[in-house]
Parts: sequence; structure tokens; C-alpha cells
Amino acid sequence: MPPSLTPSTTSHPFIKYYTRIFVDKPRYKPDTKQIYPLTIFPRVNLLQISGSQQPVPFSSMNRKTVQLDGYLLRGGIIPSEKLSIYINLQNPKQSTIKRIEAVLIQHRQVDQSHHEEIIFREDLPDLHEFSGTKFERTVDLVVPCPHFAPSYQFTAQLNHQTHPVSIRYELELKVKSHGLLTDFEVKLPIIIGTESVPDQQQTNNSAKVPIVNASASDYNESPPSYGTVVSNETI
Repeated sequence: MPPSLTPSTTSHPFIKYYTRIFVDKPRYKPDTKQIYPLTIFPRVNLLQISGSQQPVPFSSMNRKTVQLDGYLLRGGIIPSEKLSIYINLQNPKQSTIKRIEAVLIQHRQVDQSHHEEIIFREDLPDLHEFSGTKFERTVDLVVPCPHFAPSYQFTAQLNHQTHPVSIRYELELKVKSHGLLTDFEVKLPIIIGTESVPDQQQTNNSAKVPIVNASASDYNESPPSYGTVVSNETI
């Protein structure tokens, strides 16, 4: 099944899961039912994904010969890990660079709907109004650790039609410079996993829970908000 997707706005589709407990009481007592929200993520082990442990190189240049080269140290991470980027900025004409902005974006597709969600936006350090000829450094960005879905692809079959669900991530490095048409950017694919452990260390301690189908009309109360669920959830 596809992973849970945090609803950022009702104008875009999202995926939420619930389990319902229903207590059927005698006729003279009202029945009791309780709905519990669930966050479901598939297991995505980075060590099983090709390229997730390899560097991801990049290179780009603007019209004033400001050149940005470098690489991501690893193409895959899990939330709360550092996203390490080697930066080699060449600025032979000493143009003034306003800043370099790093933006991690989640691209989600639910059926025919596409949506982008910004995970974080941060300026790289020591590059505000930079006019030197060279800047070389490894920069560590910490990916925040909310419960956002791992990279994943899923296709559902319903009424002989396919309904794809896709979650992928991209890091954009945006170079903002003074002057007309001097801004430029590079885009790097990022794989977000849930773990990175050798196969022999994985244990399967999942319990099978029976699922009872129920239509939406069976629920006479609104489910709790996703923000409430995440804030009360422990892992």
C-alpha cells in the first residue's frame, strides 16, 4: 500500500489511514466505536537501492562565468541525518553573489494530481554577498525529522484502471547573483529512506491485524486532524 502523505492543504490529494474499533452492545445500550489514526510507511532500506550510497555530482555556470561544481556525498539519506554537499564555487570576475539557497522538495503524484511540498529552505553559510574568487567547503544540512514519506512508487488497480502514487525528492541549489539574468540553479535527486541496515540485521516483528472494510458513511464523527496525530504519535 502507498505511504501516508501529510495533508498540506485540502486542494491537493493526500493519503491517510485509520483503524476502527466497534463494540456492539445490547439493544438498550448505545454502540461504541473509536477511530484511531495510523501512519503507515513502507520499509525503504537504502542499502538495497542502487546509487543511494554513491556521490551525486553537479556542475553549472552563469553568463558571468560564475561556476558551481561539487557533489552530494551520498545520494540517499534518512530523516534527521546530515545532507553533506561539497561545494566548489569559482568566481574569476569577482561578481557579487547574494546567496546560495538550498531547497529540499517533495514531489508527489496521486493519480493525475501533481504537487510539490517544500521540506526545508536554507541559505548556505558564509556566502552572503560573496565576491571572492573561490569558495570551497563541505556543507552539512540537517534534514528535519517530521513524519514525511520515504521515496516510493505504487500503482493501484481499480475498475480496470491504474492509479499511480509516487513520492520522490529533489535538492535544488539556487545561486542568486546581482545583475540581469545571472541567477542559475542545479537540481539533484535525493532518495529518502526509512533505514540503512544490512539485510542480516533486519528483523520481522510485524503483527498481522485483520482489516474490516467499512464505507465512509459508517463514520458519524470527523477523524482527528493530522497535526494532532503527528504531535501525539510516538515511534
